[in-house]
Amino acid sequence: MKKYSKIIFIALLFLCVQVSNAGPYQDAAEKLGYTELAATFSAEKVARLLNTKIDQVSNNALAEAQAQAVLLVLGAPLAEPELSRFIANYKNLDNAYVGNIGEASLYQRINTLWQTAEHQPRSPFAISLRNLIKLGVANGYNIATSPWPQFDPERQLVYGHNDIHHAQQLLALMASEGITARVGFSLKTSAYMHRDGWGPVPTNAVPLGDNRFLIEAQEYNLHFEFPSSADKQRFMALINRYSKEYEGQRGPLIYGAWWQPFYRSFAPADGFNEVTQVQISNAGETAVVIVTPDKADTLKKDIAKLKQDWTIVSVNVWVNPAFYRYLGGGFQ
Repeated sequence: MKKYSKIIFIALLFLCVQVSNAGPYQDAAEKLGYTELAATFSAEKVARLLNTKIDQVSNNALAEAQAQAVLLVLGAPLAEPELSRFIANYKNLDNAYVGNIGEASLYQRINTLWQTAEHQPRSPFAISLRNLIKLGVANGYNIATSPWPQFDPERQLVYGHNDIHHAQQLLALMASEGITARVGFSLKTSAYMHRDGWGPVPTNAVPLGDNRFLIEAQEYNLHFEFPSSADKQRFMALINRYSKEYEGQRGPLIYGAWWQPFYRSFAPADGFNEVTQVQISNAGETAVVIVTPDKADTLKKDIAKLKQDWTIVSVNVWVNPAFYRYLGGGFQ
Protein backbone atom coordinates (compact mmCIF):
# COMPACT_ATOMS: atom_id res chain seq x y z
CA MET A 1 0.00 0.00 0.00
CA LYS A 2 2.83 2.36 0.89
CA LYS A 3 4.42 1.59 -2.47
CA TYR A 4 1.28 2.64 -4.40
CA SER A 5 0.86 5.74 -2.24
CA LYS A 6 4.38 6.80 -3.11
CA ILE A 7 3.67 6.29 -6.83
CA ILE A 8 0.46 8.35 -6.59
CA PHE A 9 2.32 11.10 -4.72
CA ILE A 10 5.03 11.24 -7.38
CA ALA A 11 2.39 11.36 -10.15
CA LEU A 12 0.55 14.20 -8.45
CA LEU A 13 3.81 16.05 -7.94
CA PHE A 14 4.60 15.62 -11.63
CA LEU A 15 1.19 17.02 -12.59
CA CYS A 16 1.68 20.03 -10.32
CA VAL A 17 5.04 20.72 -11.91
CA GLN A 18 3.45 20.47 -15.35
CA VAL A 19 0.68 22.92 -14.38
CA SER A 20 3.12 25.34 -12.78
CA ASN A 21 5.22 25.28 -15.95
CA ALA A 22 2.36 26.61 -18.05
CA GLY A 23 3.43 29.89 -19.58
CA PRO A 24 1.50 33.17 -19.71
CA TYR A 25 0.19 32.50 -23.20
CA GLN A 26 -1.18 29.11 -22.12
CA ASP A 27 -2.84 30.76 -19.14
CA ALA A 28 -4.36 33.38 -21.43
CA ALA A 29 -5.61 30.79 -23.93
CA GLU A 30 -7.21 28.83 -21.10
CA LYS A 31 -8.96 31.90 -19.68
CA LEU A 32 -10.26 32.78 -23.13
CA GLY A 33 -11.48 29.23 -23.71
CA TYR A 34 -9.13 28.15 -26.53
CA THR A 35 -6.93 25.49 -24.93
CA GLU A 36 -8.32 22.69 -27.09
CA LEU A 37 -7.86 24.68 -30.29
CA ALA A 38 -4.25 25.44 -29.37
CA ALA A 39 -3.52 21.73 -28.98
CA THR A 40 -4.58 21.10 -32.60
CA PHE A 41 -1.93 23.45 -33.99
CA SER A 42 0.97 21.50 -35.45
CA ALA A 43 4.53 22.76 -35.11
CA GLU A 44 4.46 23.64 -38.82
CA LYS A 45 1.29 25.69 -38.37
CA VAL A 46 2.68 27.43 -35.31
CA ALA A 47 5.88 28.35 -37.15
CA ARG A 48 3.85 29.78 -40.03
CA LEU A 49 1.57 31.83 -37.76
CA LEU A 50 4.47 33.11 -35.68
CA ASN A 51 6.53 33.78 -38.82
CA THR A 52 9.45 31.78 -37.55
CA LYS A 53 11.40 28.68 -38.52
CA ILE A 54 10.04 25.32 -37.46
CA ASP A 55 13.30 24.31 -35.77
CA GLN A 56 12.78 27.26 -33.41
CA VAL A 57 9.52 25.71 -32.17
CA SER A 58 10.98 23.10 -29.81
CA ASN A 59 8.96 20.26 -28.32
CA ASN A 60 9.58 21.60 -24.81
CA ALA A 61 8.05 24.98 -25.65
CA LEU A 62 5.46 23.82 -28.20
CA ALA A 63 2.44 24.27 -25.91
CA GLU A 64 3.35 27.87 -25.15
CA ALA A 65 4.01 28.57 -28.84
CA GLN A 66 0.66 26.99 -29.75
CA ALA A 67 -1.10 29.28 -27.28
CA GLN A 68 0.78 32.30 -28.61
CA ALA A 69 -0.31 31.45 -32.14
CA VAL A 70 -3.95 31.22 -31.02
CA LEU A 71 -3.70 34.64 -29.39
CA LEU A 72 -2.41 36.09 -32.66
CA VAL A 73 -5.33 34.53 -34.55
CA LEU A 74 -7.74 36.13 -32.04
CA GLY A 75 -6.09 39.52 -32.45
CA ALA A 76 -5.13 39.62 -28.78
CA PRO A 77 -2.23 41.84 -27.67
CA LEU A 78 0.70 39.81 -26.40
CA ALA A 79 2.05 42.34 -23.90
CA GLU A 80 0.74 43.26 -20.48
CA PRO A 81 -1.38 44.97 -19.28
CA GLU A 82 -3.17 44.99 -22.64
CA LEU A 83 -3.46 41.19 -22.68
CA SER A 84 -5.15 41.11 -19.27
CA ARG A 85 -7.55 43.84 -20.38
CA PHE A 86 -8.35 41.89 -23.56
CA ILE A 87 -9.12 38.78 -21.49
CA ALA A 88 -11.30 40.74 -19.05
CA ASN A 89 -13.39 42.25 -21.86
CA TYR A 90 -13.45 39.27 -24.23
CA LYS A 91 -16.61 37.61 -22.95
CA ASN A 92 -18.47 40.86 -22.31
CA LEU A 93 -21.11 41.71 -24.88
CA ASP A 94 -19.86 44.63 -26.97
CA ASN A 95 -22.36 45.43 -29.70
CA ALA A 96 -20.70 48.79 -30.34
CA TYR A 97 -17.43 47.28 -31.62
CA VAL A 98 -17.82 46.85 -35.38
CA GLY A 99 -14.40 45.89 -36.73
CA ASN A 100 -10.94 47.07 -37.68
CA ILE A 101 -9.62 49.67 -40.12
CA GLY A 102 -9.03 48.04 -43.50
CA GLU A 103 -11.77 45.40 -43.34
CA ALA A 104 -13.70 45.47 -46.61
CA SER A 105 -17.11 44.99 -44.99
CA LEU A 106 -16.62 47.75 -42.39
CA TYR A 107 -18.12 50.45 -44.63
CA GLN A 108 -21.33 48.50 -45.20
CA ARG A 109 -21.61 47.56 -41.53
CA ILE A 110 -21.61 51.12 -40.23
CA ASN A 111 -23.98 52.18 -43.00
CA THR A 112 -26.42 49.47 -41.94
CA LEU A 113 -26.19 50.55 -38.30
CA TRP A 114 -26.92 54.15 -39.31
CA GLN A 115 -29.73 53.44 -41.77
CA THR A 116 -31.56 51.10 -39.39
CA ALA A 117 -31.24 53.37 -36.34
CA GLU A 118 -34.52 54.64 -34.96
CA HIS A 119 -35.11 58.39 -34.95
CA GLN A 120 -34.82 59.73 -31.41
CA PRO A 121 -37.31 62.52 -30.66
CA ARG A 122 -36.23 65.35 -28.37
CA SER A 123 -37.08 64.43 -24.80
CA PRO A 124 -38.30 67.01 -22.25
CA PHE A 125 -34.81 66.76 -20.73
CA ALA A 126 -33.16 67.65 -24.06
CA ILE A 127 -35.54 70.55 -24.65
CA SER A 128 -34.83 71.95 -21.19
CA LEU A 129 -31.09 71.94 -22.01
CA ARG A 130 -31.71 74.64 -24.61
CA ASN A 131 -31.87 77.10 -21.72
CA LEU A 132 -28.21 76.44 -20.88
CA ILE A 133 -27.18 77.34 -24.40
CA LYS A 134 -29.52 80.33 -24.44
CA LEU A 135 -27.71 81.66 -21.35
CA GLY A 136 -24.53 81.73 -23.42
CA VAL A 137 -22.34 79.56 -21.20
CA ALA A 138 -22.60 76.27 -23.10
CA ASN A 139 -22.24 75.89 -26.87
CA GLY A 140 -24.10 72.60 -27.14
CA TYR A 141 -24.48 69.08 -25.82
CA ASN A 142 -24.54 65.39 -26.80
CA ILE A 143 -26.83 62.67 -25.46
CA ALA A 144 -25.75 59.09 -26.18
CA THR A 145 -28.61 56.87 -27.35
CA SER A 146 -26.69 53.60 -27.74
CA PRO A 147 -23.85 51.90 -25.81
CA TRP A 148 -20.18 52.72 -26.32
CA PRO A 149 -17.55 50.07 -27.14
CA GLN A 150 -15.38 48.72 -24.36
CA PHE A 151 -12.13 50.35 -25.49
CA ASP A 152 -9.01 51.30 -23.56
CA PRO A 153 -9.47 55.01 -22.68
CA GLU A 154 -5.72 55.63 -22.89
CA ARG A 155 -5.69 54.75 -26.60
CA GLN A 156 -9.19 55.83 -27.55
CA LEU A 157 -10.45 58.80 -29.58
CA VAL A 158 -14.14 59.61 -30.05
CA TYR A 159 -15.01 61.39 -33.30
CA GLY A 160 -18.46 62.89 -33.87
CA HIS A 161 -20.30 63.65 -37.13
CA ASN A 162 -23.77 63.56 -38.69
CA ASP A 163 -23.23 62.11 -42.18
CA ILE A 164 -22.50 58.40 -42.63
CA HIS A 165 -20.89 58.89 -46.06
CA HIS A 166 -18.30 61.06 -44.34
CA ALA A 167 -17.57 58.20 -41.92
CA GLN A 168 -17.09 55.76 -44.78
CA GLN A 169 -14.66 58.05 -46.57
CA LEU A 170 -12.78 58.79 -43.34
CA LEU A 171 -12.32 55.07 -42.60
CA ALA A 172 -11.09 54.46 -46.15
CA LEU A 173 -8.73 57.44 -45.86
CA MET A 174 -7.27 56.04 -42.64
CA ALA A 175 -6.79 52.65 -44.29
CA SER A 176 -5.05 54.28 -47.28
CA GLU A 177 -2.62 56.04 -44.93
CA GLY A 178 -1.77 52.86 -43.04
CA ILE A 179 -3.46 53.95 -39.79
CA THR A 180 -4.77 50.93 -37.90
CA ALA A 181 -7.38 50.92 -35.14
CA ARG A 182 -10.28 49.01 -33.71
CA VAL A 183 -13.51 50.80 -34.64
CA GLY A 184 -16.66 51.30 -32.59
CA PHE A 185 -19.91 52.98 -33.56
CA SER A 186 -22.53 54.62 -31.33
CA LEU A 187 -25.50 56.90 -31.80
CA LYS A 188 -26.30 60.24 -30.19
CA THR A 189 -28.51 63.29 -30.41
CA SER A 190 -26.67 66.60 -30.53
CA ALA A 191 -27.27 70.32 -30.30
CA TYR A 192 -24.75 73.04 -31.09
CA MET A 193 -24.57 76.75 -31.83
CA HIS A 194 -24.37 77.77 -35.50
CA ARG A 195 -21.41 80.02 -36.36
CA ASP A 196 -21.78 82.81 -38.91
CA GLY A 197 -18.72 81.72 -40.86
CA TRP A 198 -20.24 78.30 -41.59
CA GLY A 199 -22.71 79.63 -44.17
CA PRO A 200 -26.54 79.84 -44.27
CA VAL A 201 -28.50 78.84 -41.17
CA PRO A 202 -30.34 75.52 -41.68
CA THR A 203 -34.12 75.89 -41.98
CA ASN A 204 -34.78 73.61 -39.00
CA ALA A 205 -32.46 75.52 -36.61
CA VAL A 206 -33.96 76.63 -33.28
CA PRO A 207 -33.87 80.46 -32.82
CA LEU A 208 -32.46 81.56 -29.45
CA GLY A 209 -32.73 85.31 -29.95
CA ASP A 210 -30.05 87.92 -30.70
CA ASN A 211 -29.51 86.32 -34.11
CA ARG A 212 -28.33 83.10 -32.51
CA PHE A 213 -29.46 79.69 -33.75
CA LEU A 214 -29.23 76.18 -32.32
CA ILE A 215 -28.81 73.19 -34.62
CA GLU A 216 -30.29 69.94 -33.31
CA ALA A 217 -29.29 66.76 -35.11
CA GLN A 218 -29.15 62.99 -35.07
CA GLU A 219 -25.46 62.09 -35.06
CA TYR A 220 -23.02 59.28 -34.41
CA ASN A 221 -19.65 58.73 -32.79
CA LEU A 222 -16.83 56.80 -34.38
CA HIS A 223 -14.66 55.30 -31.64
CA PHE A 224 -11.05 54.47 -32.43
CA GLU A 225 -8.79 52.34 -30.25
CA PHE A 226 -5.29 52.81 -31.66
CA PRO A 227 -2.32 50.49 -31.11
CA SER A 228 -0.65 53.30 -29.14
CA SER A 229 -1.58 56.73 -27.83
CA ALA A 230 0.96 58.28 -30.24
CA ASP A 231 -1.39 57.43 -33.12
CA LYS A 232 -3.69 60.25 -31.97
CA GLN A 233 -1.24 62.75 -33.47
CA ARG A 234 -1.24 60.89 -36.79
CA PHE A 235 -5.03 61.00 -36.78
CA MET A 236 -5.05 64.75 -36.04
CA ALA A 237 -2.64 65.44 -38.90
CA LEU A 238 -4.86 63.43 -41.25
CA ILE A 239 -8.00 65.33 -40.22
CA ASN A 240 -6.29 68.72 -40.53
CA ARG A 241 -5.11 67.86 -44.05
CA TYR A 242 -8.13 66.11 -45.54
CA SER A 243 -11.19 66.69 -43.34
CA LYS A 244 -11.12 70.28 -42.09
CA GLU A 245 -12.25 73.39 -43.95
CA TYR A 246 -10.21 76.60 -43.89
CA GLU A 247 -10.71 80.02 -45.40
CA GLY A 248 -9.07 80.00 -48.82
CA GLN A 249 -9.02 76.19 -48.85
CA ARG A 250 -7.27 74.90 -51.97
CA GLY A 251 -6.59 71.22 -51.50
CA PRO A 252 -9.33 68.59 -51.96
CA LEU A 253 -11.19 67.37 -48.85
CA ILE A 254 -13.17 64.23 -48.17
CA TYR A 255 -16.96 64.37 -48.27
CA GLY A 256 -18.63 66.20 -45.39
CA ALA A 257 -15.53 67.95 -44.03
CA TRP A 258 -16.35 70.39 -41.23
CA TRP A 259 -14.93 73.78 -40.35
CA GLN A 260 -14.45 72.53 -36.81
CA PRO A 261 -14.27 68.75 -36.48
CA PHE A 262 -14.98 67.39 -33.00
CA TYR A 263 -12.96 64.60 -31.44
CA ARG A 264 -11.74 64.01 -27.91
CA SER A 265 -9.27 61.99 -25.91
CA PHE A 266 -9.78 60.75 -22.36
CA ALA A 267 -6.08 61.01 -21.59
CA PRO A 268 -3.62 63.89 -22.16
CA ALA A 269 -2.27 63.93 -25.71
CA ASP A 270 0.22 66.18 -27.49
CA GLY A 271 -1.50 68.89 -29.52
CA PHE A 272 -4.84 68.51 -27.74
CA ASN A 273 -6.40 71.12 -25.43
CA GLU A 274 -7.72 70.29 -21.98
CA VAL A 275 -11.38 71.11 -21.37
CA THR A 276 -14.06 70.24 -18.83
CA GLN A 277 -16.73 67.71 -19.73
CA VAL A 278 -19.82 68.29 -17.58
CA GLN A 279 -22.13 65.27 -17.50
CA ILE A 280 -25.75 66.05 -16.61
CA SER A 281 -27.91 62.99 -15.85
CA ASN A 282 -31.67 62.74 -15.51
CA ALA A 283 -33.84 59.60 -15.50
CA GLY A 284 -31.54 57.43 -17.57
CA GLU A 285 -30.36 60.16 -19.94
CA THR A 286 -26.95 61.80 -19.71
CA ALA A 287 -26.08 64.97 -21.57
CA VAL A 288 -22.44 65.87 -22.13
CA VAL A 289 -21.62 69.57 -22.20
CA ILE A 290 -18.04 70.58 -22.95
CA VAL A 291 -16.71 73.97 -21.87
CA THR A 292 -13.33 75.58 -21.33
CA PRO A 293 -12.14 75.08 -17.74
CA ASP A 294 -12.72 78.75 -16.83
CA LYS A 295 -16.44 78.39 -17.63
CA ALA A 296 -17.09 75.15 -15.77
CA ASP A 297 -18.10 76.73 -12.45
CA THR A 298 -20.40 79.23 -14.17
CA LEU A 299 -22.06 76.38 -16.07
CA LYS A 300 -22.73 74.49 -12.86
CA LYS A 301 -24.26 77.61 -11.28
CA ASP A 302 -26.49 78.12 -14.30
CA ILE A 303 -27.61 74.49 -14.10
CA ALA A 304 -28.51 75.07 -10.44
CA LYS A 305 -30.64 78.07 -11.47
CA LEU A 306 -32.89 75.74 -13.46
CA LYS A 307 -33.81 74.00 -10.17
CA GLN A 308 -33.89 70.55 -11.72
CA ASP A 309 -33.22 67.29 -9.90
CA TRP A 310 -30.21 66.47 -12.03
CA THR A 311 -26.95 64.72 -11.17
CA ILE A 312 -23.81 66.57 -12.27
CA VAL A 313 -20.33 65.09 -12.70
CA SER A 314 -17.27 66.83 -14.16
CA VAL A 315 -14.26 65.16 -15.78
CA ASN A 316 -11.29 66.44 -17.76
CA VAL A 317 -11.01 65.53 -21.43
CA TRP A 318 -8.77 66.72 -24.26
CA VAL A 319 -10.13 68.02 -27.58
CA ASN A 320 -8.67 68.98 -30.95
CA PRO A 321 -7.64 72.64 -31.39
CA ALA A 322 -10.38 73.48 -33.93
CA PHE A 323 -13.11 72.41 -31.52
CA TYR A 324 -11.37 74.28 -28.72
CA ARG A 325 -11.57 77.41 -30.85
CA TYR A 326 -15.26 76.73 -31.39
CA LEU A 327 -15.77 76.75 -27.62
CA GLY A 328 -14.25 80.23 -27.59
CA GLY A 329 -16.54 81.52 -30.33
CA GLY A 330 -14.41 80.91 -33.43
CA PHE A 331 -15.73 79.36 -36.63
CA GLN A 332 -12.67 77.55 -38.03
